Amino acid sequence: MKKTLFIPIIGLSYLIVSCSPKKQIQETVVEVPSIQETESEPQEPVVRKRYNASETRKTDILHTILHVSFDWTNRQLNGKAIITAKPYFYATDSLILDAKAMDIHTVKIEGNDSPIVYKHDGAFLSIKLPKKYTAQEQYNVIIEYTANPEKVSQSGSSAITSAKGLYFINHDGSNPNKHQEIWTQGETEASSVWFPTIDDPTEKTTHEIYMTVQNKFQTLSNGYLADAKYLDNDMRVDHWVMDKPHSTYLFMMTVGEFSIVSDKWVKKDGTELEVNYYVEKKYEPHAKAIFGETPRMLQYFSDLLGVEYPWAKYSQVVVRDYVSGAMENTSATIHGDFLYQTTRELIDGGNESIIAHELFHHWFGDLVTCESWANLPLNESFANYSQFLWDEHKYGRMEADMNAYGEMEGYFLSAQQGGHVDMIRYDYKNKEDMFDGHSYNKGGRILNMLRTYVGDEAFFAALKLYLTENAYKNTEISHLRMAFEQVTGEDLNWFFNQWFLASGHPMVRFEQNYNTTTKELEITITQKQNFDKWPLYKLPIMVDIYTSKGVQRELIWTDEVEEKVTIKGIEETPLLVNIDATKTLLAKKVDKKSIEQWIYQLNNAPLWLDKKEALAKIGNSSNENAIKAVIKALDHPFWNVKTMAMAKLRKAVEAYPNEVKSKLTNIAKFGKHPKERAQAIKYLSKYFKEDKSLVAVYESGTKDQSYTVLGNSIKALASLDEKKGMKLAKANENVESAKVNNIIAEIYAENGTPEEHDFFTKNISELSSMNKYGFVQNYNKYLMNQDNQTIAKGIPVFKDIAENESMWFVKLSGYQLLSGLQNHYTKETSTLETTISSFEAEGNSMKAAEAQKELNYCKTKISEISTIINALKQNETDSNVKKYLGIK
Repeated sequence: MKKTLFIPIIGLSYLIVSCSPKKQIQETVVEVPSIQETESEPQEPVVRKRYNASETRKTDILHTILHVSFDWTNRQLNGKAIITAKPYFYATDSLILDAKAMDIHTVKIEGNDSPIVYKHDGAFLSIKLPKKYTAQEQYNVIIEYTANPEKVSQSGSSAITSAKGLYFINHDGSNPNKHQEIWTQGETEASSVWFPTIDDPTEKTTHEIYMTVQNKFQTLSNGYLADAKYLDNDMRVDHWVMDKPHSTYLFMMTVGEFSIVSDKWVKKDGTELEVNYYVEKKYEPHAKAIFGETPRMLQYFSDLLGVEYPWAKYSQVVVRDYVSGAMENTSATIHGDFLYQTTRELIDGGNESIIAHELFHHWFGDLVTCESWANLPLNESFANYSQFLWDEHKYGRMEADMNAYGEMEGYFLSAQQGGHVDMIRYDYKNKEDMFDGHSYNKGGRILNMLRTYVGDEAFFAALKLYLTENAYKNTEISHLRMAFEQVTGEDLNWFFNQWFLASGHPMVRFEQNYNTTTKELEITITQKQNFDKWPLYKLPIMVDIYTSKGVQRELIWTDEVEEKVTIKGIEETPLLVNIDATKTLLAKKVDKKSIEQWIYQLNNAPLWLDKKEALAKIGNSSNENAIKAVIKALDHPFWNVKTMAMAKLRKAVEAYPNEVKSKLTNIAKFGKHPKERAQAIKYLSKYFKEDKSLVAVYESGTKDQSYTVLGNSIKALASLDEKKGMKLAKANENVESAKVNNIIAEIYAENGTPEEHDFFTKNISELSSMNKYGFVQNYNKYLMNQDNQTIAKGIPVFKDIAENESMWFVKLSGYQLLSGLQNHYTKETSTLETTISSFEAEGNSMKAAEAQKELNYCKTKISEISTIINALKQNETDSNVKKYLGIK
């Protein structure tokens, strides 16, 4: 946190509103005087828009040296910080540091023996320097302190669920199933929980960290390991050096019994960059399968950007109970434990997009850093777009477009739920709000549109210019725009203003009309968005016109509510007019054209979104040619086109059941991609439910190396033969695959007995948070099919989830599932009361007594659950969970 601002008031009345732990937000209320005081009507004050300014820099930290050791029992860090600093420009005799929830023991100025006056209020450490220093004078302040992360009051967000800064995992070693670890999370402003600093992205500094740990532990930090000193008491001091400046939120430490798997990347000059993967011992054999593309990513991104990876090494570590997905700490990325997969699990797909995302941050975020959180898209939009770049490079445009579409849909959903906001927004209520589907998903799609407009050569030349001119500096959105303008020679304010500095997206309607007499094609583009809130967009749109002579591409522009564009010289009626032919426009589109054109698009247009749009239009049609086109799509070389077509086969199954069955069977047996094989089995089971001739296909699938294929095969067999399904589920209970576990859980949810309960509790204790959410939903379904005594076994399980899970949405599900059990017992109570009355009316006292005993049991459980939920709520600290539960 930063110091409180005291601003002189001259002629204005200031309302100071604190909306975040970092800064006070100024909302200026201007009193408008009347011209004739006695005659005028009362005036409403004009409230200026909230503005979150970039940090005013008064001090510049040049270097930080940290000496730290750890108190595992009390979850504390004992530290000494030696901070080399100077005034930023104006001379000053004070230093104010962020130091959250710390105990400050001593503060000294190196070379000065006189007592130092300081004040610590739990958030800021204000130090009175022994003299007034100029910007040309440096000084060293030495601070001895204890960090208390468990006393931190600041809250996290939906993206970063906690802001304690320093985390002790399984601190007392009491959980044999959980790795004992220490790790840090600095973004946005939590580094100042574990060391005193200026906790702002504009503060860039070099540093050294001396970590004292037990010999059994490995350590990781930014930069390189300079040396390790072994002590007499089975302890060791590791000395890490970061010799290039980076923002303080990127400082990191990790401690644990990790296996270090070594890799390397050979740079252009022939030197080797150290590349390491820190994993638990169990995953050591799989580390290169998980992370093995990293050296090739380093090479590809360095070549693509024209700027070689600038840091001393690149390490990645997987930690338990992480509070986010991953974090791009400079040269030392942290990943959540959902990244752990065995080599066999990786057959169905890994997390390369996340690995690429965090690596790309080392250019966009670490080397060049957003000046303020309002400019966060300069970090996150580029990292998001790196996922497209890597997919395109390794897997091709189809795969890249498929995943990019998912990102776009994520933006639409985020905006629908949380509202549309400007990409670059200085008026956020809380800096954590910036971590949303706009900064990430929408930003990645905007960059793709910019690349499409200026072309690849100009796009990457502009990125190189931006990176080289701003290396080790902070930027705002204008720096990016000017880099593109310098390269292209074009004023691009029109693009940046509507996409980065405004909210929303186009909602467009495309219509076409071909005049056979004049040989002219008229295209009408209508923008339908709310112009009171969103811009009227200036849009360059590519149109592909297909005729028997080939494909003619035209660039058309629109910047009107309704624009009619005439393309002359089209000698025959087009077979297809494909508007937005590059399929890069971020918009909600309505494209009016004939079913014949949609069929032609599915059969002939080249891009993934061409196929998806066409299948959406003709997939449920009874048109003979449409049905044949959908069946033909099952032969497409890209696996996802096949699986999209599979979902649209209902009419085809009615018209050509044998052909559909044959094609799906062939894909199930011989499809190259595991997802197409798995989906073929799923849809065979759906479309041909009672067909026992498919048993051999499903049984063959149970021998597939893909766990997804295995899981779908077990499910398909279970739908035909419940006993066989249960037998196969039992036989595969110990398979280390979350996908297979979930399939088994689905089968047990439908057909399980109390004997299967241990399967659920075992897996719940071992699954990562990301995989646990869906699994516990199946566990709940299973419980609801059991007797009341077995259902009660879910109470401690859901309590533990609500109390101890790190991911907020999983934690929240614990509360929801407990409430669900309480509702179940409440309904049971009502039913049993009616039953008892009936038995008593019949004079059946024995059955009435049995029902009364069950009623008493249910009432006990209602009370027990109520007590648990109330206690959990009283101790709840997660801000997201509190928000959803309405806890003040």
